[in-house]
Amino acid sequence: MERLTRVLGNNDFYIVDNLTVNHDLNGYTGEAITRLAKFENIYEDLIASQIQIPKELEKLRNEGKTKTVRFRELMVNKMTNANIINLFKTYGLE
Repeated sequence: MERLTRVLGNNDFYIVDNLTVNHDLNGYTGEAITRLAKFENIYEDLIASQIQIPKELEKLRNEGKTKTVRFRELMVNKMTNANIINLFKTYGLE
């Protein structure tokens, strides 16, 4: 992935080239804004999954299906999502 931002100063501020951000009447658009939106979408999807997965796991538990491949996949997804969310939080993205 090609980085769009550059550090300005002591790692607290970042800038982008004017070519990656455009201003219009509704706000800002451009490659940098689109990429930011994609990261925000990923985070929202991870949070939504972390809400939905326990519901599915509980349903499978109630059906006695804790040894199924689906149950195990969901458990792995839950742990993986939690690790990714923690990584985002480590970088102050929540």
